[in-house]
Amino acid sequence: MGGMHGFGAVDTDAVESSHSPLGTRAQVIAMLSGGVNRATLEAQDPAVYLRSHYHDRWLTCAEGRLVDEGVLSDDQLEHWREVFEHDNAATPPRTLSDKGVEGLIRSLTTTPLLHDPAGSLLLEGDRVRVRRMAPRGHHRCPRYIRGVVGVIERALGSDVLPGEPADSQREDYFTVRFDSVDLWGDRARDGEPAYDLYIDLCESYLEPP
Repeated sequence: MGGMHGFGAVDTDAVESSHSPLGTRAQVIAMLSGGVNRATLEAQDPAVYLRSHYHDRWLTCAEGRLVDEGVLSDDQLEHWREVFEHDNAATPPRTLSDKGVEGLIRSLTTTPLLHDPAGSLLLEGDRVRVRRMAPRGHHRCPRYIRGVVGVIERALGSDVLPGEPADSQREDYFTVRFDSVDLWGDRARDGEPAYDLYIDLCESYLEPP
């Protein structure tokens, strides 16, 4: 939701809490449940999404997936909610051995993030403009960079467009460097020096300046 108005200042306390051991555990649980990603998070009811803590969203998606696959039932989830309500140190039953968890984590961390280049004509050093667009569904293009010109810093390889099925045609991704002055104006009078911002973007988000 980068660049959207009406959400107030960033809650730095909430940001810090997301790096707590509890927050890390919540995200690992979501990863191990399989299939929980940002597209899944964004499919939640908007009102629930906005009033939930960051890691509450991950846990909600993980619970929903495990119920859908028959690993857990709604009754079991409710039972353990009641248990933890009265004893937050309770130990739930384990469904995976230590080696099983280790194997899942290894598969998640060793899978290549990107593939070989798909053949884009864009090159490192090229100036590009981020398209002005209002995409439907999941995407990875912050609103505050749309219409802004940047410079391709690095070609990253290829992958499918965010939100598309895994077997869709791949396209190239690039790290694009933006000047903070182009994004938010000159803040030198406020004591904030200019700086560069680097964002990874797929080719579909870019056009000639």
